[in-house]
Amino acid sequence: MTKATYILNPVDPNARIVSMDILRGVAVLGILVMNIQSFAMPSVAYSNPTAYENLSGNDLWVWLMSHVFADQKFMAIFSMMFGASIVMLSQKARKEHMRSTDLQNRRFVFLAIFGLIHAYLIWYGDILFVYAICAFFMFMFRSKKSGVQMKAGVILLIIGSAISLIIGYTTPLWEPGEYEAARTETWMPEPSTIAEEIEYSRGTWERQILYRAPQAFKMQTTVFIFETFWKVAGLMLIGMALYKRRVFKGKQSTKYYSKMIGYGLGLGLPLVVVGTMLNFNYEWDFRMSFFFFSQFNYWGSVLVALGYIGVVMLVTKNSTRSFIAKRLASVGRMALSTYLIQSIICGFLFYGHGLALFGDLDRSFQLVVVLAIWVFNIAFASVWLTYFKYGPFEWLWRSLTYGKMQPLYKED
Repeated sequence: MTKATYILNPVDPNARIVSMDILRGVAVLGILVMNIQSFAMPSVAYSNPTAYENLSGNDLWVWLMSHVFADQKFMAIFSMMFGASIVMLSQKARKEHMRSTDLQNRRFVFLAIFGLIHAYLIWYGDILFVYAICAFFMFMFRSKKSGVQMKAGVILLIIGSAISLIIGYTTPLWEPGEYEAARTETWMPEPSTIAEEIEYSRGTWERQILYRAPQAFKMQTTVFIFETFWKVAGLMLIGMALYKRRVFKGKQSTKYYSKMIGYGLGLGLPLVVVGTMLNFNYEWDFRMSFFFFSQFNYWGSVLVALGYIGVVMLVTKNSTRSFIAKRLASVGRMALSTYLIQSIICGFLFYGHGLALFGDLDRSFQLVVVLAIWVFNIAFASVWLTYFKYGPFEWLWRSLTYGKMQPLYKED
């Protein structure tokens, strides 16, 4: 580890790329639309909305809108932005004739620690640990040409898709009882299993951990190896390529961003809708929906995310100084803190150490909770950054990464 590693300072708040902050703010707020479902209901309800309570009326419409417009879309943007940050930090180090390898590895290690604490003590659906591990492996691509990064990213996405399809096609070859066991565990649990999850979630913090720990471990092992790694890593590489092509800086032409919107939303949204229609047409059959029809949103979400990026960049080309843009930029500057604060709030609302509303709120009311948390996130970020340079968790992460306490208060 070289001494030069620690001379490289964090990006000055006044030198940040505002369009990226705005995009990051949109992403971290949008993620809550789907995360709220994992906080508020049994875990199976996220992937199979018919597994818990009736999916009808307003709840059906809320699920449809959230699935089509939000599910995996904002996570995709967030993943691309993390990939972009790796290149951005490397380029900053190169301009100052330094190496960022040791610094970035420390950055990933401490993010992984945050993720582990988050996953096991607050919420099993943590994404920070996943980002840290994927970033560690994707770091080697930081200096590659954007074309190589883009192709490698697409290849990783294809591998992830292929794994799901191959497993789906091989289910008839499984040992007797394996398919039924997988269906019961993953797709349609027994009522007693759902009741047990509700009981543990409404219990004390200690009882919650007894149920949460195995869920978190599964997410960080089996789900990570067969699903999450390939998509997140692929999206990080695509994010690196887009950053190098100046897409996130708003430096591309209006025509370029219009094409992103047209192709992204024009192809992505129909793909997601078709997959949704097939799910209902096949009555949410485990094999067809979990392994095959899920691919429509797997790929559609990437395209829609690119479309959303085009929309945000097109808007920021005109102005980044509007009231809404400034508020979103504040949230984006505090994306890590915003994400963790969302979890803390939801944990208090739905788990037993707080109000214990787990399993009680339907999807329609969950949306009201999302809107309320958004208002708090925006207000908190705006007020906090009036007095401080970084969000609370950003400050801690930077201080640990750089090996010294970073200045927190703004100078008068």
